[in-house]
Amino acid sequence: MIHMNEKYNIICFSNQLWDYPNWTNKRHVMTRLGKLGHKVIFVDPPLNFGRVLFRQFQRGNWDFMRFLLGYKKEGNVLIYTPIKFYLFDRLFAFLFSEKINTLANSFFSKKNKKLLWIYNVEIEDLESYLKNIKRDFLIYDCVDYYAGFPRYSTKESKEKILTVEKKLTENADLVFATAPGLVDRLKKINLKTYYTPNVGDFEMFNGVIQKYENDKPKEMKKLKGPIIGYIGALDSYKFDYELLKKSALAYPEYNFVIIGDVALKDREGSLKELGLENISNIHFLGSIPFVKTPKYIAHFNCELIPYVYNDYTIGGCFPVKFFNTLSAGVPSVVTNLPVFSMYKNVTYISKTHDDFVKNIKLALEENSPKKIQDRVSVARENTWDSKVSNMLSIINSNLKR
Repeated sequence: MIHMNEKYNIICFSNQLWDYPNWTNKRHVMTRLGKLGHKVIFVDPPLNFGRVLFRQFQRGNWDFMRFLLGYKKEGNVLIYTPIKFYLFDRLFAFLFSEKINTLANSFFSKKNKKLLWIYNVEIEDLESYLKNIKRDFLIYDCVDYYAGFPRYSTKESKEKILTVEKKLTENADLVFATAPGLVDRLKKINLKTYYTPNVGDFEMFNGVIQKYENDKPKEMKKLKGPIIGYIGALDSYKFDYELLKKSALAYPEYNFVIIGDVALKDREGSLKELGLENISNIHFLGSIPFVKTPKYIAHFNCELIPYVYNDYTIGGCFPVKFFNTLSAGVPSVVTNLPVFSMYKNVTYISKTHDDFVKNIKLALEENSPKKIQDRVSVARENTWDSKVSNMLSIINSNLKR
């Protein structure tokens, strides 16, 4: 008999490092599971011995003891980072599996069921991990349409990653998916597919306007007039640079503050390449750690999500930043992605570029205490705590059968 207070042992495979400077949905979920008393082994994507590993030491994420052990602990979460010294990927997948099994034997509670929770379908030789890691239950948590990434630009590469995902989906006891398009696609493969949309960090962003009213970031202190912001990845496969340019030129009296790294087809880009270097009211601040973003959002008069339309954004994209913005009470202007349709009362959905530009002004003009309250109310219902609670309820229900 499984009860709502049942505790689990969880092995989570992520596609981003635990110590990534901007918190990911994987870390949000696993942190909260740990706080609820579940034991978690969070498996970073394998690191090659070299520059990336050295950078972790520079950032203070690693010390000699962590390097020696291969892991660190944060409460009920053990973060394990496989390090590859050679190129024998299949051998290392087996060795890493055995290491994970060993860690599980010493770290997990013997009486609790063991869940293998997979985010990372791109890990090399995933099949070996699935074969060799001991488990009672397999979960595939799909947060992206992987075949839509630029690195899968050929028909062969798309088919290869989709085949890996299909096999994982077929074998999973349970599938979570963060966007309606992902649910529709994966449910055709596995009927036990559940919609678990992305949510926001309500506690971090709610009330920030009042909290930071007299504490403006130094990069923004000299800016006069409305501030239109964007925080997040500036990848060319999803961010519409032309729409940003059109919006900035339409409102020279507004300041467009953009926070994030510029990326073109999986490489670093430049403002010159994008034709944005000489637009005086666009201010690129670069990347900042996630924990510092509330102070910036507090001084946005409006936040933008200017995403392009393609297989990736339409088929499987639900920006986490959307609910963070609602939590702060800040108005948002978004492009017409399917995930936003149910939130039309608390955001400005734009079907065309012209609509998007008009909606920026409308969002500023219509802002009111009532609209702020409406946004915050929706955000309060879409938190990481509520998402984790829903996921546990689904897991409990399926394990009872």
